[in-house]
Parts: sequence; structure tokens; C-alpha cells
Amino acid sequence: MPKHVSRRIRAKAPIAANPILRSGIVGLMVACGVAAVDLALPEAAHAQSPAQQVPATKPAPKPSGTPLPGNKPSAPAAQAGATGAQSTQEPVLLTADQVTFDEVNSVVTASGNVELAQGKRSVRADKITYNQKTKVVTATGKIRLVEPSGDIVFADYAELTDDLKDVFIENIRVLMTDNGRMAGNEGERREGRLTRVNRGVYSPCDLCKEDPTRPPLWQIRAVRIVHDNEEHEVRYRDATMEIFGIPVAYTPYLSHPDPSVDRKSGFLTPSFGNNSNLGAILKTHYYWDIAPDQDATFDLHYYSQQGPLLGGQYRKRFESGRLELEGAITRGDVANTTIVPKETRTRGYVAARGLFDIDETWRAGFDIKRASDPTFLRRYYDFREDYLTSKAFVEGFSARNYAAITGYSFQDMRYGNPISEPVALPYAQYNALGEPGSLLGGRWSFDTSLLAVSRFKNAGPDTQRVMAQPGWERNIVSNAGFVTTLSGSVLVAGYKAQQFNYNDPTVRGDDTISRFRFFPQGQATVRYPFVRYGESSSQLVEPIGQLTIAPKLPNGRLFPNEDSQDVEFDDVNLLQPNRFTGIDRLDDGMRFTYGMRGAIYGYNQGSGSLFLGQSIRLSDSSAGFSGDSGLEERVSDYVGRLDLQPADWLDVNYGFRVDHETFRPRRHSLNASTGVPLLRLSTSYTYVDQTTSRTAVTRNRVEQASFGVSSQFTDHWNIGISHTQAMEPQPGPRASLAVLTYGDECLLFQTIARRDYTISTTGEKDGNTIFFRLVFKNVGEFKSPGISAGFLGGGSTNQ
Repeated sequence: MPKHVSRRIRAKAPIAANPILRSGIVGLMVACGVAAVDLALPEAAHAQSPAQQVPATKPAPKPSGTPLPGNKPSAPAAQAGATGAQSTQEPVLLTADQVTFDEVNSVVTASGNVELAQGKRSVRADKITYNQKTKVVTATGKIRLVEPSGDIVFADYAELTDDLKDVFIENIRVLMTDNGRMAGNEGERREGRLTRVNRGVYSPCDLCKEDPTRPPLWQIRAVRIVHDNEEHEVRYRDATMEIFGIPVAYTPYLSHPDPSVDRKSGFLTPSFGNNSNLGAILKTHYYWDIAPDQDATFDLHYYSQQGPLLGGQYRKRFESGRLELEGAITRGDVANTTIVPKETRTRGYVAARGLFDIDETWRAGFDIKRASDPTFLRRYYDFREDYLTSKAFVEGFSARNYAAITGYSFQDMRYGNPISEPVALPYAQYNALGEPGSLLGGRWSFDTSLLAVSRFKNAGPDTQRVMAQPGWERNIVSNAGFVTTLSGSVLVAGYKAQQFNYNDPTVRGDDTISRFRFFPQGQATVRYPFVRYGESSSQLVEPIGQLTIAPKLPNGRLFPNEDSQDVEFDDVNLLQPNRFTGIDRLDDGMRFTYGMRGAIYGYNQGSGSLFLGQSIRLSDSSAGFSGDSGLEERVSDYVGRLDLQPADWLDVNYGFRVDHETFRPRRHSLNASTGVPLLRLSTSYTYVDQTTSRTAVTRNRVEQASFGVSSQFTDHWNIGISHTQAMEPQPGPRASLAVLTYGDECLLFQTIARRDYTISTTGEKDGNTIFFRLVFKNVGEFKSPGISAGFLGGGSTNQ
């Protein structure tokens, strides 16, 4: 006779129960995969005896006091769990409107908002039945299974064996933790780890809100999809890639890691392309997940006109640091000049980077990059930097103190430069900074360094330098509103150089010299800001005056020059004590510097500022500024900067230097953009007049501009076009670029077309290049070889 258990009745261990009913309910929980209860344990929880017995043909009456619909309590109807010392299972919660046991057919039925939960796993359905004779559980209705991994399985009908090793599901839908979706007509689980979906589809794309029945942007349709929970892999058989519902590609086999996997060994997506210098290109990559703390990637590139290239990367993490190695090797053609024919030789590059903590204060590291020749990285990896910088260092941080010992080496990547680069070893430095108010109401500082520079192939002198520079600075704000900054420093430096040339310190000579330098310097800077607060903005007008006092130095040519080769005079270094880039040349003598700053700042948005300044020498100087620096005379050129951003639709940054006598522009630097996402224009303009004489008829000028336009014409599509044009000294186009991009939550597509007009000294041309990039979320990336050389940096078009 069927027996019924009313809802919301909690299990209690001390109460005796019908053992057949108890085993049926517990078996139901076990078969649904949320519990494994040892029925032989006397300590196991038992379901409470039926409150009422009713004929099988009649529904169970609701107990008195049943809450009204919509106000049902959330207490479970029955609770079972293994509580003995021999069991490690978590408690199990069963909630249902009613539970009925058919003694004749040995069938337990839970119906009405059925929910089974254990730990992070739960099952919901309209009705779940368990047949003790066949050991089969049947779930019907709106089935919802939440796995501990976070995946959610939806179905209308499911059959399970009591050990949960075999499951059959009709109309299966799976929502993965990364928002990926998998669906099929039917599915099954084998051996408790393999979930197979027949005639299924997979896609991470969102469905159309207006018409969810429409195909997603892209999906993989396969005869069989298998999700391996042990290998954490999704595999496809006879798979077809569909975009907008249209089949575009077929493969008999495809696999990718499931959302629980951060990385996994296997072949990466290959890339294809064509280049006028390299021919047809095929790139394959294999990723090796060696261990949780290390991995490697092996690259095999084939070029029809150059042959194969082998490369790879290795990464390793330690408890106290990390290590990265990278390199490539090939045998290809190298063009020396336009006259000498090409020669075939072994080419490649190596790179290594590491950083290791010695203790809480000290750490050591290195960053090494080296190529076989200047053109290798540009040709194979689209690397466009002028130098490869290698260094090794030990550095320490303690409060406001810093110390380091570094060695530098450089490789010139410019075409046809015959001058070899120096080696700086060692470069040791120590910097300390005191607390505010610790000395005479201000803050003290102390800087010291040791530098040794060696050159080869008669490229210049070998130099050793040691320096120390104590300093002090204090800010004073008066009651009248003046803001005064007092600062001072004393530089003490010793030099020694071999193969020194008195006439030109940058050229190798025959003399060996020793020099000593003592250079005190003081500055007083006074600012008087006027501020006005309006209804929508605040305005600032700030005059600035500065007096710099220092003795006149001996002729600068008597000292080696390693760090002060060039000067770029602008608003940034106008108020600096030394306008040179280092200390081998010093800005000596007495001078007065003045300027004016005006700004407006909107409370909600928008800002604008303008600065204009000039420097006037009050005494002679032997600094030796070049004739095109703007500082060569007693009165400097005017320098300034305009920053303007009234709203998001306009952004202007303009820096300038104007001749103080003729008011002729000597330097312009403009970066500006205007517009809205639908249409935005941008420009970058550079003008430099390098003429040393103000009265010269022929000017030595460099002038170049870039122009661009972009449009975000839909939520997902945007296009950008740019062009670089040189006006002087050699007019003509330099480069053109066009990028078309589509991007949404599951797909990124780019078409990049570039025209490079550069011709190297060896006669090589980069010419026209087109790149395609197609990124499918979770599956992989398809791209033509727009190449990136790992941590080498540089201008890869894929970045």
C-alpha cells in the first residue's frame, strides 16, 4: 500500500521508521548523485515515519497549518546523512511537496519543487522517482543540476543508475562557468566522468534577445561532443564551424580545455600568410604545461623563400623569483648593401629575463637581448626599436633609500651605423632622502654614483667617474600667499679617461687625463598663485620667478662627456637646476627664470592650462650649449605648453619653442584629437629647426605629421585609418595603416593593412602587408603572421 510523507518534516535519528521506506528515500538521494549513505550504520539518520497513510488513488491531504502559496517555509522535508566516524559524506537535504512510496512496485516518488542538495551540488526537478528493483532514477519536468564546478545542466527528462556512473538525458543544455553554452538532442554520462552530447552545438556567444531561436554569432556543431571531467577537456567529432548560421570550416577532430583549466599542453592555432621577402608563411606552435610553476612553447615557422625557423620560450617561477628564456634560429639571406649580393648565413636571436628576491631589502635580476644582425628581428618579428638594451643588476630598497649596481650593454639595430656601442660596467648608485622638516625645516638628500664606460673599435675614450651630491630643499608658504622653494646642492666629481681627445671628447684620442670638479649651486623659486572659484569652475593665474646661483666652470671640453650629449630645451626643464640630461656638462653661472601659468578647471568636466616662460643669464657661462638648443645666448628662447580638454570631444596637447629675437618657431609638438565615437579625427605634428645660425639662409629642419580618422559606427564595428607624411628634409609618405575591427563577448576579428615606404641602406623594402586576426573565445585564435617577439617589446602589429 502506498505510503506518503507530508512535506516539511525534518528527519530525526532517534525515531524508528519503516526500513523499506527509509532505504527508498536514501536510495533516491544516492542515485541522484548527492549522497552516499551507509545504510548499515545504526547512527545514520532515518526518515520520520509516515504521518498519514492514504490510498494510492487519492492524493495526500495537506497537513493542518500548511502555509499559503508563495509563503512556504524553506525548511526541508527530510534530511539524511552519514554521521558515523567511518563516513566523510556531507549532510544531504531533500525538499519536496510530497514523498510517496509504492510498496507493491518498490517505487519512491518525490514530487512538487523537488530539490536535493549536498555541499555545492544540487538537483531540482518537478518529480524524481526511484525504482528499487531496476536501480534506476527518473527525473522529469524542469530539471536543473548545479555542479560543484559551477556548471549548470538543464534538461526535461533524465534517467540515472543508482551509482551515477551512467546517465541518460533528453534535450540537454549546459551553461558553463565562462558563459559558454552546450546543447544537444540527447546526452549521457559514462563511467562517472565522460559527458557525451549527441548532435550538439557549443558557443560562448549570447543569444539574440529579440529572437533566441536565431543562431548565435558563431557556434561549433558536431556529431558528438564529449566533456571529460578528469582530463578537463572538451572534444568534438565531425565538427563544423558556423558563423551567422553559415558553415565556414570543417574538421574531423577538435578539442579545447574546459573552463576549469587555466592552461593545458597541446598544439596552438597555426597561422598562415605571405610576405614579399619571405614568401608563403606557415607557423605552428606547441604549448607544454610542464608543471604548475613552469611551461614552454615550441615554434616551427616555415618560409618558402627562406626555409624553416625554430624558436621557443621557457618560463619558470620560483618561490623567490622568476625566469624567462626565449630564442630563435634560422638560416636565411642577409643583404649587406645595394651593391654586394645577398649572402646566406645562420641568423637568430636570444633573450633572457630574470628577477630574484635575495631578502626583504635586496633583489637581483637581468634582462638580456641579442640578435645576430640588425635586420633579423625587423624581418621575422616586426621589431622596430633602435636599440637592444641588456642589463644585469642588484638593487635594494630601504625606507627612502635606494642602492643599485648595474651593468649595461647595447646593440644598435639601425641600418648601416658603423659606430659600436659602449659597455657601462659598473654603474653603481646610492640615493637617500630625509624626512620633511628634518634639517633646517626642510628635507636633505644625498646622491652618489660610480660609472665606468668602455668602448671598442676606436669608438671613443674609456671613462671612469665617481660623484657625490648632497642636497637640501624647503618649501615656505607666507601669510601673504607667496610659495617659496629654497634648494641647494654641492656636486663633487672625479674623472679619469684613457684615449681622450681634448678637441672633441666624443672621438678617441691619445691622452690619459684625471679631472676633479666641485660645483655648488643654489635656487630660490617664488610662486604667487591667484585662485578664483566660480559657479562651474575654478581659475588659476600663477606668476613664477626663479633665481639660480652657481660659479662659472672651466671649459667643458676638458671633461669627458658620457651623459650630456644632447639638450632638448622645453617647459619641462626650464626650471630645473641643470638643463643638461646628466652631470658631465653643467648649467653654470647665475640666471633668472620667469614664467606665467594660467589654468581653468571645471567642477564636472573640462580643463585647460597654458604656460609660458624664459630664462635670462646674469653672468657668463661655459656650459657650451649648441647653437640650435635655444640656450646658447644670454637670453633663451620662449618655451611653453598648452593643454586643452574642455570635454570628451576635444583633447589638445601642444608644446612649442619660439626664437626670442625673430619669434620664428624653432620647435612644435602637437597631439590633438576631436570628435565623438562615431567620427573622431586625430593628428600628431612635429617640427624641429636645427639650424645653428639665426641668420642662415638654408634651414636644417625636420618636419613630419600623422593624420588619423576612426569611427565606432556600431556597437561592435570600428575602423581606423592613419597616414604619416614627411615634409622636410625629404618630403614624401612614410607609412599608412588601416584597421577594421569587430569585437563582442565571444569574437574578435581584425583586418590590418599597412604600407611602409621605408627603404633600408641594404635596399630592402617592407612594402605592403596585410594581417588577419580572428579570435574565437575559448577555442583559439586564427591570425596571419603579424609577429611579436615575446618580451623583446617593439612594434608588433598584433599588439
